[in-house]
Amino acid sequence: MLGALTQTEIQNVLDQVMQDMTKQIGGICLQKRDTLLSNDMCTVYTTFEGSYHGALILCADTTFLIRLARYVMQEDTVDPNDFEDLVKEYFNVICGQVVAGLYRISSGPSRFQIPVFYEGRYVPISEEGIQGIINYASDQNEGAQLIHQLISA
Repeated sequence: MLGALTQTEIQNVLDQVMQDMTKQIGGICLQKRDTLLSNDMCTVYTTFEGSYHGALILCADTTFLIRLARYVMQEDTVDPNDFEDLVKEYFNVICGQVVAGLYRISSGPSRFQIPVFYEGRYVPISEEGIQGIINYASDQNEGAQLIHQLISA
């Protein structure tokens, strides 16, 4: 069950998925590294239910997300509505891979809600509820931060 997983095991799944899917979807290499996010950022988050519950939140520099959107759409400019939809879909894929990865090592089925997008930083859980934070820098030094609160049901 998930209760047997350590925070290190959970963070390893999160990190592997984040790096692999960002490279595969957006052609962007991420490295775990403490980096400051700019003041121009976006947040996308969701909640989990099932064998584990909690939240997964991605705060990222807008430049990083725009570059990812341009890569996916093969366009120099991205319509704001398309941008939001694309960022939510990117995060949707990440969450799906996280659920699959955790299931592989814990056999605990879970599901997640449709991701929600915000301009700016938005962390809908309390500081004491945060289980882990993984900081990233892109190959162009753009910042991203994956915040999680995953608790065994």
